[in-house]
Amino acid sequence: MSEIANPISAPKIQSRRCLGCRLPQELQEEIARDRFRGWATFAHLVQKLSDKGFKLSEASVRRHLRHVEPNSQFDAAEPEDRDQENVTTPFDPLVNAQVLDDRLVVEVMARSLVERLQRLERAQRATRNPAQAERLMTASLKEMQALERALRRREELAKPRQELVGKSKEFVGRVFQATKDACAAFIEDYLHMMDEAVNAHLADYSHPERLVRRMSEFQRDWPKAMRQRVSDAVRPIWQETMATLR
Repeated sequence: MSEIANPISAPKIQSRRCLGCRLPQELQEEIARDRFRGWATFAHLVQKLSDKGFKLSEASVRRHLRHVEPNSQFDAAEPEDRDQENVTTPFDPLVNAQVLDDRLVVEVMARSLVERLQRLERAQRATRNPAQAERLMTASLKEMQALERALRRREELAKPRQELVGKSKEFVGRVFQATKDACAAFIEDYLHMMDEAVNAHLADYSHPERLVRRMSEFQRDWPKAMRQRVSDAVRPIWQETMATLR
């Protein structure tokens, strides 16, 4: 394969000696757009041209892009990409979500900004053009400021949830302790009641039905009595917790 396979004459050739200027006009615009707007490296552009059947060196691509005005790639309107519907983005899962969660939106925004910073940093380290490096640095600083705002918003959204989790843990702990204390007090009271019934029977054997009656009452009433004791202990904790959440 020659240095340029299947060359097609472009309608406008800026330099007869420039191999890049002999590329199809659409391909010239594509690699210029990738370089100046997408921050693509020269190695990436060479690989892209190679995949399309055009073999150019990094030096050839660099010389060709000197003929291109960088600002023209930013001033001109972005041509419609016929394959853009097939391009995935970090925001795709949010489009069809039944409920749009603020925390999830901020999380996706932060991740997207991190990816863009990564591409900018790679391009800045790869370029040898001082003007291009300065533009990349400016773009990086703007992205960092946007990322800082997104992370600050993420922290603000996470704070109420963290407070709710903390109060929930505190509520569960207090309810557990109150339930344990109420059950212990209930058992102690009923054991004391049974001791009195047994002592009364031992003091007077002539009325055994009294002991039987007290035992029957205990078996019948203890579930409801215990629930009531636990409910009375837990209710103030529940009311206090709900008041703090309002």
